[in-house]
Order: sequence, then C-alpha cells, then structure tokens
Amino acid sequence: MHLLITNDDGYRAPGLRALAESVRALGLDATVVAPSGPMSGAGQSRRSGVPVDWAWAEPVAGIPTIHLGSTPAACVIFALTSGVVPPVDLCLSGVNAGENLGGTLNVSGTYGAVLEAGARGVSGIALSREVGGPWAEPDSWEWAWVPDAAARVLTTLLAARSGWFTANINLSGTDRGTNPAYTRVSRVLYYTDTYDVVRGSIVSAIGYRAEELAPDDDIQAFAEQKRTSISLDRRI
Repeated sequence: MHLLITNDDGYRAPGLRALAESVRALGLDATVVAPSGPMSGAGQSRRSGVPVDWAWAEPVAGIPTIHLGSTPAACVIFALTSGVVPPVDLCLSGVNAGENLGGTLNVSGTYGAVLEAGARGVSGIALSREVGGPWAEPDSWEWAWVPDAAARVLTTLLAARSGWFTANINLSGTDRGTNPAYTRVSRVLYYTDTYDVVRGSIVSAIGYRAEELAPDDDIQAFAEQKRTSISLDRRI
C-alpha cells in the first residue's frame, strides 16, 4: 500500500512531520506532496489553467517529499494524475495545527484534500489536533505526543478498511487517541468567523453553543468530553 501525505499548513509544518513520523513507525510506504506554504481555509479549492511550480524537497522523516505552490486539493490532483508519484491507495492529510470540527469543516484545507481524493476514488483520513498555544506559533506547541496518537488511530482505521471511506479525526491532548469517540460531524458552527475592519481580514474564534449539540456530535466528544473524535463516511 502506498500512501499520499499532504496538509494545509505547508510542507515544513510540525504537524506534517508528526504524521510522517507516525507513518514511518507503522512501516508504511508513502510520498509527501504538500503546499509550499500555509493554505489554511482553502477547502477543496484549486485553479485550473494556472501554472503551478513544484519541486522535490528534503525528505520529511525519511519520506520522499514534494512541495507544490498551490492548495491541498491541488496537491492531491498532482499526486494522482502527474505520474510523478507512485499509485496512491490512501490519502492522509494533516496533522492540522488546530481542530477541524462541526459546521465549518468544509472550510478546512486539511479536510478538502481528503474530499478531493475521495472524489477520485481514493479513501482518505484527515487528522487535526487541538490548539496547543498561540494560533500563529504552532512550532512552539508540544508535538511529542502527536505521532503516537496518530499512529494509534491510524492502526485502528487501517484494520477496518471495509467499514469506512473517508474519516475526519481530531486528536485530543487529553486522551491522546486512547479513548476515541465515533461521532458525526455536527451541524453547529464550532468557529465563529467575523471580519475585523482594523485588521482587514476574517478572524476565527471558537464560539459554539454547548446547548445546541447532539450527544453524538464531534464537538460534544472533542470539546466537552475531551476525547479524540473520529467521524466516518461509510460510503463504499
């Protein structure tokens, strides 16, 4: 089995390295194709007919690595159609610096990569982790626990490949993947987005209403119960 590893934080991101380390620990074959820089919030977007630069980079955790000057979805298209990467059996995306939950999930470039792979018949897993410090400084967060937590949930899902097609995982630093909850993606907005006139940009902040959550919501498990959340799409 050959895996594609991508993300939306860029090929130098600590979460990508953590995911690559977990894949190496599991003894799986993989290629990294990730954006050249941050592409958070890109969803499943890409632009047709626009030249895109790509280049080989230093291997990440010993895994051959390509960086592409475009979005996560474009990285998936490159990997699946260019002929540069061996045939892909499974797409892994992440580990995102910050959770991806609820009604704003489709905004996520991490999840968008998995959607793109799924649209092309390749199953995929999006992985994110809880916010671990200042939003703009993920390199300062504690990442040491993430490779083991990712490997733990990946092992569980890979052992049950016939039971799901795509998955969205949010790793909790509290249970570190040892007590995951199988959930549905909540219809409730987890992030509240507003346009900040002073900054001249959209600003996101956690702003869900707990009383609106269903018992099996991903937000309920992750934010209220402090458990790793696994939301499966079981289309076969």
